[in-house]
Amino acid sequence: MKDISEASSPASIDRKLLEKDVQKMCVDWARKRGYWARKFSSQSQRSVPDYLLSKGKIKFATEFKAPGKTSTPAQIDEQAAMRLAGWFVFECDDFDKFKKTVIAYEQEVVA
Repeated sequence: MKDISEASSPASIDRKLLEKDVQKMCVDWARKRGYWARKFSSQSQRSVPDYLLSKGKIKFATEFKAPGKTSTPAQIDEQAAMRLAGWFVFECDDFDKFKKTVIAYEQEVVA
């Protein structure tokens, strides 16, 4: 029988990022930058974006996805309708992509 000191450390478990992980990182980052951020849900519409975010003149909606996932056709239709109504809406499955998109949009609105 082996002594406990001979035991190896447990194997690390690599867990895939989930939508909620991407969402939390992005929303936390936005809030630290001064954004108001609210989870968006609707009793009558299932395809609305996950979050509405706002800071001054900057207002947008984001549909968060797990890495590599994309919006459903109904979500794409709702995003298009929101754009027609004047919203900046984007889908995001990556934290760095979220930061780059928000910073670029901030520069566009301020300019």
